[in-house]
Amino acid sequence: DESDDEEFDLFGLGPGVTSLSTEDEEEEVVGVEAGQTSLSTLEVSVLWHHRVDRSMSGLPHAYVLDMVDLLAEGEYLKAIESSPYIRPLLSSPPFLPSPKTPTDCFKVLLTGVACFNLYLQSNYSGPDPGDLLPRIMALRGAGAVEMDDAERSALETDTMNALSVGGELVTPVSKNLILFRLARDCFTPLKNNPHLPTADIHLLRLHRRHFELLLIDSQPPPPFVPELWEEAAAVVARLLEGLCPEAEEMPTVSETVKAFIAGKGVPALDAQKSATALEVGLTCSLFEQHNLGKPFFNLAAAYSGLSWEVTGAEGKKTKYQTEDIAQMVVVAESAIEDPYEKDGGADEEGENEAALPKTEKLDEHSHLNERTKFKDPKLNERARLTRLDQCILLSFCLDVQNTNPASGLTTSQMSPYLERVLLHHSSWTIYSATLLTRAKLECESGSRRERAILQIQALADQHSTRLTITQSTYKSAVEDAAPPQDRLIDYHATHYPPRWAVLADLAGRYAKMGIVATAADMFEEVHMWDEVVECLKHAGKTNVAIDIVKKRLAERETPRMYAALGDLTDDKAWYDKAWELSGGRYARARAALGRMAFDAGDLPKAREYMYEACEIKPLAPSAWFLLGTVCMRLEDWDLALKSFTQVVQQRPDDCDAWANVGSIHIRNKQPESALPALNESLKQRRENWRVWINKLYVCMDLGKVDEAVQSLHTLVTFKTSRNTMKDIPDVDPKVVRSLVYTALVQLKEAREGEMAEGESEETRAALVTSKERTLVRVGELLGRISSVLKTAPWVWELYVFYYESLGKPRELVIETCMKHHRSLMAKWGDGGDEEIVRAACMATCKVAGMYLESEDVQDKSRARMLVNGFMKKVER
Repeated sequence: DESDDEEFDLFGLGPGVTSLSTEDEEEEVVGVEAGQTSLSTLEVSVLWHHRVDRSMSGLPHAYVLDMVDLLAEGEYLKAIESSPYIRPLLSSPPFLPSPKTPTDCFKVLLTGVACFNLYLQSNYSGPDPGDLLPRIMALRGAGAVEMDDAERSALETDTMNALSVGGELVTPVSKNLILFRLARDCFTPLKNNPHLPTADIHLLRLHRRHFELLLIDSQPPPPFVPELWEEAAAVVARLLEGLCPEAEEMPTVSETVKAFIAGKGVPALDAQKSATALEVGLTCSLFEQHNLGKPFFNLAAAYSGLSWEVTGAEGKKTKYQTEDIAQMVVVAESAIEDPYEKDGGADEEGENEAALPKTEKLDEHSHLNERTKFKDPKLNERARLTRLDQCILLSFCLDVQNTNPASGLTTSQMSPYLERVLLHHSSWTIYSATLLTRAKLECESGSRRERAILQIQALADQHSTRLTITQSTYKSAVEDAAPPQDRLIDYHATHYPPRWAVLADLAGRYAKMGIVATAADMFEEVHMWDEVVECLKHAGKTNVAIDIVKKRLAERETPRMYAALGDLTDDKAWYDKAWELSGGRYARARAALGRMAFDAGDLPKAREYMYEACEIKPLAPSAWFLLGTVCMRLEDWDLALKSFTQVVQQRPDDCDAWANVGSIHIRNKQPESALPALNESLKQRRENWRVWINKLYVCMDLGKVDEAVQSLHTLVTFKTSRNTMKDIPDVDPKVVRSLVYTALVQLKEAREGEMAEGESEETRAALVTSKERTLVRVGELLGRISSVLKTAPWVWELYVFYYESLGKPRELVIETCMKHHRSLMAKWGDGGDEEIVRAACMATCKVAGMYLESEDVQDKSRARMLVNGFMKKVER
């Protein structure tokens, strides 16, 4: 029934209508006022997917109870169809009648939960319910007509535009997207509702899935989508008041949570607060706010009473291992029974494998054990953890992944968490999330990669009921599949990606393995057309790729498809068409033209195109890198520096960009600015010898002898290693001479220089000690160089100068002078020029003179023999 806007508060969502009439409305209102406590109990039941205990007193009207039970049974579509709010929400424009009572608010919440769960079933957990849009739109009323293709397309476009945030588009492969919009329209007006304390938790869940719904092409500094993170952060702030009651106010949320745990601590074990803290932490981690995520994970563990530690124990990882060696292990124990454990969970020995995801086993011929066999039998048979504690352990595993580089060490740190969770598995979602994480780690292992790929394939296939290689029978695909309500029980307490993300990841791994045809089919399913084109090109099916692109263009002309056609045909005209169609806003078209000009050697044109692309889309590090490269070749140093600075700001681990920043500063005679950039480059890739050479010269300019010595040591290592690169230059004698001289001068200045104003004797003594140690390191460097370049005269000549400057014993100086003399004589014997002869003559005179200074007759005899030998060689 329509009414004036003034009569009803409609949360600002549009024109107003009264609540649609339901049976026994008056009786329903009375029941709510009498049973407010029961209503809170129902909220918890909805939050954790439980049926209603109808033996409680003061329950609301049977309609509300039936709807809660429908949600617990996975009958989400029936719950939507029975909602009195679905019709106005589907009207054009959508609006929401004003709830008059707490029960009305609860009905709105139930409607949103039903829509949200059905959306999750369609895109995350499965089994796929199919296309529900016609059936949903039929709920508009008796006069609703069936949608034609044009109306459907317009509705889908309008929904996608409504859900776009911060210029980021919604992925076009999400199914039944209208359900997400309906859930948002239900949850948004209920935020901070005094009658529904759990509404903010549902809203937080919505923000998590909204972020995953967006197509994020680049990765700027966190948060990725500031507008969406601001909304999520507001919800986190409201939930923090209940999670940390009477907590001391600190400058940041992270410090507040840490202070609460370290101070008074949690008042009592509370599984519901633990789960809420866990979901808050996962939301923060999803938005790359890792400094916020970890404190909330700790808070969740504190509220659940989970005791755990990462330690070491002796065990075997392989079948043929004869001795037990130290292995990492997670020791964990639950403090309370999970009150939200459905039906008490499964027994350790009698778990219901049929309702769980398919587990791929290692090949029987593999040398690896399925899991580590520990020497201590107690570690092989550990107590069951509650589902909540399993999720908390997975969150700590996620934190290890998020805060460490992708390497074998990180994999070894994460594996014990996964192994502990996999010991017992009664939850479909937890088991799926753990298997997916393990499979992604195992893809980097040659002996486990095959199992890992098949496991990801099985997890992707379980979303549908189609017969595939991993579910090849009707029994495995349908009869033994877990029902939708079981799949969603722990979904928000784990980090499990949407189906399109799983497929995209799997397709990328297939492509890396060279299985490009299968990868192309998967990329096509998730509408990743650039990857489809690339895979078909590698498969030698360029014509097929062109046909696909032209088919997409026949359906709808888009700049992206014209650019893909340009990639396939190498025709500039298609890039120009993409640029024109976008109204001069499609950066990729200009970047592609820039690359073509760069390959053709037209550097000025390449600079023009790349600069335009970067101006339109600044968050494109690859484009900035190419622009910087072009500018360096054109000697446009200012723009080159700006370009590579943009790269390192967006991609801090790009070692080549850091190296180029350092090179430009060297070219501009700014060694003090070059050194930090070179250090960052070497931090990412230490085997780049060119950067080490640049650092060596920069350190010499700045008088940093210790760092220059380190650079020379590294270059000598590269030069003498087995896998050395042939183009590494030899050690430059001028650099080593300068290094020795600088170290000696700095020591002399430290000993004899005037003390600065305010400088104490202790400070000057410390400076002298430091310079003396530096000189010792220089001597060690000379020793290493002399062991490699044993016949190089300049090395021994420099050694003589070093020993004489330090006042070393006469015998050591003479011994070194003789080595210098022998190296010169050997080089002369190989056909040395006049300069070598003169140097040999001077070395002979120097050694003879030192012998003649001695009173020992033998030394005088040695001098005579040395001079006679030299003269005979001159005569010959």
